[in-house]
Amino acid sequence: MRSVIGTALRPLRPLGFSPQIVSFSTSRAILQEKTEKKKKPVDFNPRNLGIASQIYIPTSYKNLPNVFAHPVTFFNALIRRVYTFGLNTVQVGLFRYQSGLKPQFLLWKNKAIEIYVNVNSAFAQRKLDEVKPSVSLWVEEALEARSRQLPRYVKLDWKLVKFNQVPKLVSVQAMMIPGKPLENIQLVYKFDTIQRLVKLNKKTNEAEKLDRNVVDYVAFICDATTNDMVLLGSVFENKPHDKLPKSHEDDNQVAIRRMKTSGDLFRLPPQ
Repeated sequence: MRSVIGTALRPLRPLGFSPQIVSFSTSRAILQEKTEKKKKPVDFNPRNLGIASQIYIPTSYKNLPNVFAHPVTFFNALIRRVYTFGLNTVQVGLFRYQSGLKPQFLLWKNKAIEIYVNVNSAFAQRKLDEVKPSVSLWVEEALEARSRQLPRYVKLDWKLVKFNQVPKLVSVQAMMIPGKPLENIQLVYKFDTIQRLVKLNKKTNEAEKLDRNVVDYVAFICDATTNDMVLLGSVFENKPHDKLPKSHEDDNQVAIRRMKTSGDLFRLPPQ
């Protein structure tokens, strides 16, 4: 009796209807939806990045202490220099192996120089909109704040006179972005230059020319698939007694403060 009543109460189905087919089709649709979600590209903008963790920049030879007066500090600084060189070599090998991409170091260095020159020129000419795509949001914010501090009656002209030394790559870090394959690499270049700044006072029509030596350590992130580069900020050379920092920052608040501070390209080095 139960089977007869149950059959009578079941809704009529079209010819050829099968619960198994519905179940299979539904499962396939759900699986396809999940697969499409997994394949959905990650919304990633390199301009959102900054220098979140400490970057160790080995002390240059001219800034090392006297080996006889401070032998321990001298040799410890040399050991850290050798360690940093080895770490950079490992990072390059890791990037090549895991990404399958060949680093274009010469191209990247030339592009870094171009961005560096364009950013300084744009700041002096108050044309920051022209270089915004080439700098991080942290650098953009700092440049705009600096620009607002400049007197309106002062006109600046900036020029890179020459490089005292060939620009040097001093730090390499393969950058793993969540949800993306390994394609990005962080590069820090040492630019030892002579720069010229001309300040024209529009009120008095007096001009002041200043030539000075400038050493900048500028960090970039590069997409190795497109060779596009973004200037992330700048760092300073470490002191001979400085220890090696940890490879990543656990505290998000500290990381944000560091990105904000490092974005200010024209700040003074810490005392």
